[in-house]
Amino acid sequence: MKFALSTLGCPELSVSESAALAHAQGYSGLELRSGPAATVSFEAKAEDRRGWRAQLDQHRVQALSIASYVKLCDTSVEDAEVIESGLAQARLAHDLGATWLRIFPGGTRGVPCPPDVEERAGRRLAGIVSACEGLSVRLAVETHDSHPTARDVLRLIDSEGCGDVCVIWDMLHTWLGNEAPEETVRLLAGRLAYAQVKDVAGHDELAPLALGDGVLPLQRGLDLLRDHDLTDWVSWEYERAWHPDAPSLAELGEPGRRWLTRALSERR
Repeated sequence: MKFALSTLGCPELSVSESAALAHAQGYSGLELRSGPAATVSFEAKAEDRRGWRAQLDQHRVQALSIASYVKLCDTSVEDAEVIESGLAQARLAHDLGATWLRIFPGGTRGVPCPPDVEERAGRRLAGIVSACEGLSVRLAVETHDSHPTARDVLRLIDSEGCGDVCVIWDMLHTWLGNEAPEETVRLLAGRLAYAQVKDVAGHDELAPLALGDGVLPLQRGLDLLRDHDLTDWVSWEYERAWHPDAPSLAELGEPGRRWLTRALSERR
């Protein structure tokens, strides 16, 4: 199993600094946030993209994904804008050698989307898939927002024209959605891009903790990933961007990688 870090955990760092941190602490990949005030941007010029790709290669770190903020269920924007944004982010992923483009469901957390909004979201997703043909980038919708569980996200990616779209399993959100890891794994067999791990103190205490210090059933999730051989990648999405007073990955990154290594090598 290979490990990645999300740049959500080191928002103050550049691509080069993030890659250097990841490599020094034993991680093989990065989830690169792409958006306003994020690590990378689809508005970047060609020379910036070439520089970022060279910096990743220099530190021997792979761009696992471009973590975009494209939102399928956002009814405040037109369909064409969502599809164009998805294509722009996919072009960035292609230029940086990223395997995946992360897309959000985008509806309000805790509020189920009406069927017509889900149908529209599915058509938007199919439109992005079609627009991205030939870019060698795969799309993955994260368990998040209005669709926190695998069962929820499957309603979107089972839309016509979305057969190759996969799911990013954010273990926090499936837990918040009361979906057991066993059910998540059953539903995502053959459709899992990679898993995101993190830890928190409780449903209403979402400040990030060191892996293993909180209440999430991470060990069970990792056991299932290993036993069912569902993915080659696990990424630590440490949400320090939203909690700037949390300890930095410079302090926690290497212990986190050691924790993941132990968790995947022995049952507890």
